Amino acid sequence: MEHPFLLAKGIRIPALKRRRKVWAFLPEDYFEEPEKRYPVIYFNDGQNVFEGWKAAFGTGWEAHTVMRELKQAWGIPECILIGIEHGKRNRVKEYTPFDRHGNFSQEGNAYADFVANGLKNFVDSKLRTRPEREYTALVGSSMGGLSAFYTAFKHQDVFSLAGVFSPSLWAAPALYSLVRMTGRHYPTKFYLSAGTREGKYTRQNLVHLNDVLLSCGFETRLSIIKGGEHNETLWQEEFRNFYRWLHS
Repeated sequence: MEHPFLLAKGIRIPALKRRRKVWAFLPEDYFEEPEKRYPVIYFNDGQNVFEGWKAAFGTGWEAHTVMRELKQAWGIPECILIGIEHGKRNRVKEYTPFDRHGNFSQEGNAYADFVANGLKNFVDSKLRTRPEREYTALVGSSMGGLSAFYTAFKHQDVFSLAGVFSPSLWAAPALYSLVRMTGRHYPTKFYLSAGTREGKYTRQNLVHLNDVLLSCGFETRLSIIKGGEHNETLWQEEFRNFYRWLHS
């Protein structure tokens, strides 16, 4: 299979009374080896993850192409890739874990719980996944990166890896104290990334989050890309680096 396909045209998020499209991309040998099971990487902002014609600004990550290239060049095994459509006008509310007063956001937590529970159970029932947390990752950028971090942190029993690219940490200042207070319950690894041309506060916030995670005993990889801007080009390259890192 050379292209992603629509796995669900309207999977329900019961707590939000909304539906969401979900795209999937399968490893090259998926149909040739019917007994084989595969790790899964979930992506926020699924419209932008695969082919550019679906993306908001005409440029996608081409994550499936990157994965194939890494297999051919380095022999890195493939995963199942799952792109989750964002909520359009509800995107910011669904991707923000706290309200402006620092209290937990109902929409942000409902979305995080949907990804970790409802969506993951659906994907595991439809595809030959390796459902254990050791083989389950979540990736996002910008507001989607904030949500990816929060979801993976909240559901450490579900996700063992998270790719957090240019996260909008300014929208969740209560996050640092939550991480300190909650701490590490499972060996979850975080790949944290930002570009030098995204503004100093983006980098400062990310370095601060990295320090907090390390103080709690998490394993991290901090990647600051010289000249990197807040766009799909940076995130495509960082997905490439993240994918190599998780197989290192």
